[in-house]
Order: sequence, then structure tokens, then C-alpha cells
Amino acid sequence: MLICHRHRFIFLKTQKTAGTAIEIALRSLMDRGDVITPISREDEQLSRQLGYAGPRNFRAPLHRYSGTDLVRLVGRARLKKRFYNHIPAAQVKAQLPAPIWDGYLKISVERNPFDKAISSYYWRTRKQQQAPPIAAYLRSCPRSELSNWDIYTINDRPVTDVMLHYETLAAELLALSQRLALEHPLTLPAQRPKGQHRRDSRPWQQVLDAASQERIREICAREIEAFHY
Repeated sequence: MLICHRHRFIFLKTQKTAGTAIEIALRSLMDRGDVITPISREDEQLSRQLGYAGPRNFRAPLHRYSGTDLVRLVGRARLKKRFYNHIPAAQVKAQLPAPIWDGYLKISVERNPFDKAISSYYWRTRKQQQAPPIAAYLRSCPRSELSNWDIYTINDRPVTDVMLHYETLAAELLALSQRLALEHPLTLPAQRPKGQHRRDSRPWQQVLDAASQERIREICAREIEAFHY
């Protein structure tokens, strides 16, 4: 996730929605005092190759450490994070002064939940030599792998001022660039992070069986209704 003070926005990063590609594009706008949470080593390398800023200001200051945090720091050299990659909006709000949370543009991105489920399956089974069939995987995977709702909502209500949509991302990034009054429009990296793992490009209706579709409809009912998927 990102907090940009010069352009006054907060980016709430969702899963399997081109969130990393969008985040890398937005890093071109970040200054020294902004918040940038870490992404994978491969994606950080891509960000550096493009000349963009790396992770900064995401760790908690020492005065926010509890006794347990201090034990982890001393025993495991584990620093406490104030912000992290897919942090929910409620936690971001709790960490920020009200004028920043209330006054900054809150941006996120969503995707057709059925298509997103297929992408999630290929990503999360990418290292398995013999991955389970997609129907078996979707039957038992955690609900959090299928729904991003809790990332951009508080008390079951979306907090976003700008909700980008995966399916129309290019046009919406152009509109966002205009809203932020950018000199140059935002562009996604030519090398799309994590985009090479999905091996079945058929429409989701041909990939998902009836039981898989029903589970996705049940878990993602709120975003299906909110964004008319």
C-alpha cells in the first residue's frame, strides 16, 4: 500500500487485481516522506529498474512497540510494521491522523471475482509440482483468497473515492492521472508482475464448474452487487 503526501492519496492494495503493477506505476510519484510497503524481491527489482522509489516509512517507531514487540525485536530481529502490503482500510485509518485519512483520495482496484479466483488459483499453486484441480482448490481455500472486500471497506461500507476496475484499467488510470493533475499519465510497467502464471486463458464460465461458481457468488456477494459483476 502507499500513502503519498504531495498528491494526497492512499492506495489500498487488493489481491490478484494488477495491484502490484498499479503500485509500481504510482511509485513514480512518491517522495522521501511517503509510505511505501515492500513487495516481492522480483517486483522490487522491477521497480528499481524503472528508477522508482523502494520501501520506506512502513515500520512502526519504537514508542509504538509493546512488550511482545520488543521481545520479537531482541530475539528474532523482527521489526514491527505499521503498514504492510494488503493492509485493510480499518487498520490504515487507525494509524493515521484524521485530517490525512479524511482529506486524502483513497484509491483501490477490484476485479471480476470469478476471473480473480482463477488467477488466485494459478498464483497460489505455482510452486506445486502437482497442483490440485481448480474445483478442489476453490472448494476449500480460505475465503480471504477470494474476496478483497475487507481491504477497501470499513463496517461493510467501501471507503474508496476512486475504485479502479481491472477490466477497464487503462482508461481509468488515465482518468486518475487527470484527477491527480499529473504532468504525465500513469503507465503500467511493460513487464506485468505475476502475470505469467495463469495458464488457462479461457473465459471463467468455461473454467469454473457450478459448485465453484456458487461458492464465489456466496463469498463475493457484496462486491458482485456493489460493482455489478
